[in-house]
Formats: sequence, C-alpha cells, structure tokens
Amino acid sequence: MALKDVIGQAGALDVLKSALESGNVASSWLFQGLSGTGKRFAAINFAKALNCNAAHEEAGFFSGAEKTSGTGKDACDNCASCKRIDSGIHPDVTLIGPEKGVIKIEEIRNLEEKLSLRAFEGRFKVAVIDDAHQMKAEAANAFLKCLEEPPEGSVIILVSSNPERLPDTIRSRCIKVNFRPLGERDMEFFLPGARCPDASVRKALARLAMGRPGLVMGKSGEALKERDAFLKSLSAMLSGPGTPTWADRQDIEEFLDRLGLFLRDMLVMKITGNGELLLNFDMPEKIEAFGKYADAEGIIDCYGKITALKGSLVYNPNKAILWNYMAGVLKKKLKMKVQSTGKNA
Repeated sequence: MALKDVIGQAGALDVLKSALESGNVASSWLFQGLSGTGKRFAAINFAKALNCNAAHEEAGFFSGAEKTSGTGKDACDNCASCKRIDSGIHPDVTLIGPEKGVIKIEEIRNLEEKLSLRAFEGRFKVAVIDDAHQMKAEAANAFLKCLEEPPEGSVIILVSSNPERLPDTIRSRCIKVNFRPLGERDMEFFLPGARCPDASVRKALARLAMGRPGLVMGKSGEALKERDAFLKSLSAMLSGPGTPTWADRQDIEEFLDRLGLFLRDMLVMKITGNGELLLNFDMPEKIEAFGKYADAEGIIDCYGKITALKGSLVYNPNKAILWNYMAGVLKKKLKMKVQSTGKNA
C-alpha cells in the first residue's frame, strides 16, 4: 500500500504530495479527523514515501544527479525500505500508541532518544504517535520540548481523532492535515460484493460507518458483532449494579460513540417513525422498543450528557462510578420500565 491507496482524502493527499515533491517537509504534523477515516494508514504510508529508496533515486538523492530538492511523489511499495516499514521493523520509523488508554511519559522519552540518533538507513527518522490525545499531561509536556527543538532529519506525525484534547502549545507547532468522512461512492470501495455478498449486510455496515472506512471492519474485523457486544453491555448496564465491561478508556470512548449513534436513531424513530432513516436500519423494532417511554426532550438531554462525559474522559474517571452514573442517567431520561435493549414493558 502507498499514499495512492488512501481513498477519498484528496485534500489531505494534496498537502502531503506537495511536501514530498518540493522537499519542504515540516518536522511536525497533526493528522486530525474522525476515527476510521484513514489517518494512521496515511501516516504510515507518508513515512514510507519519505524513506522510499526508489522515490529517492528518481529524485536524484542516490544517483549523484543534480536534482536534490524533492523526494518523489509516493512510495514504490516494493523496495527494502517500504517492506520494512510495512513489517514494523524499519530502524528509522517508530510507531507508538496508548496502552490501556494512556501514552506514558516513559514512551515519549524513549521516542525522543530514538529521534535524537542519526538515521540508520533512511533519509528521515519518522515517529508516528497514534491517538496522540491520549498522552498524559506529563508526557505532553515532555513531548513539547521535542517539538520546540526537533532533532535534525526527524519527522513527527501525531494522529488524533480528538485533537482538541491536545495542548494548544503542541497543536500550534504542527502542520494540520484534515481527514474527512468519505462519500457513499468512496465507501463502496470497502464493501464490494466479493467481500460482502449479502446486500443487506453491506448496507448496514455502510450506514454504521458513516463515511469512516476504518469502522466498516471494526477492531476485530466484524463491526456487526461489535455492535452486538455493545448492546449486551448496554443491557447489562441497565439491568442494575454490576461490573463495567470496559477494559480501558478507549473502550469507554467507543461505547459512548456507539451509544450516541443509538440515541440519534431513537430520536429519528421517535420523530419520523421511518426505519429507513436509521443508521441501525436493520433493527427498527429494537430501537423503537428501547425508546418507547422516552420523549424527544429526554433523548436530546441524554445525548448532551453523553457528549459531556466524552469530554471528561481526559481526567480518567473511575469506571465503576461512570458505569452506574450512566445507568442512572439512561433510566431517568429514557424512562426505562424494563432494563433490556430487546424488550419493552
């Protein structure tokens, strides 16, 4: 895969290709946009293009030619450098991300040490920090020093679906590249009939993804099964006091995202009664039953509280307290009679 394989992000690709062709590559980048829009995929392939042997030879870096201003347009995807980056073993390209929902200061310090070294075989030392907004405060402060005085020959790419949670001092030092939800035509690329022969399943997946191809397959490659798991967690939450099913902060965020979509569908069903307008169009009866006793005002209020909760996750709330608080909010605002996503009173 290469940058040319990033689908539906023409604006972002224009920015990246312009930097590659001119050779004017900034030291710090922020790839920002909704989750599942291809940010991490583009970041890795940008790293490949920066260090691609074939692209550099074409531009004159290794051939002794006079042209030395650009790095070429894209990765060849076949040279040793491209293959090593794909395999995660290139000595000059590092990818880090959160563990249990947090990027710790130790990881940032290790990354800074790697960046301070001369490139071993590539032209650039590249660091990709996935879910960069998950950096703890002390990690973000330590990382700021690296952005203020970037090591020579280094390129740092922050990837974030919640860039507003990054300190302004970090965002202001990065070139911002925006990734947007895909249109329906581009989404069709990820759901061809050969991969997903059931037309109704393709339609359900496309609706649930909302222009975000990374969500078509989900973490496990089975988005519909992940939705079923969410519904089971929701049912458990509403059944009474219990143990949270979340493993970490990322699980909480994904649960809140899915709950937001579910509340959206409840409101649409309450106002229009038209199941074809639902994102979860294949379960209108369940959504209607879930919101049977709720009114539009209660659903909207509930959605607002969920949105506020997402903003508070930066403070690492207690999972048990959050679980029971959300159960109370849902029961009160949605006027639940029977605590199940599949039944009504």
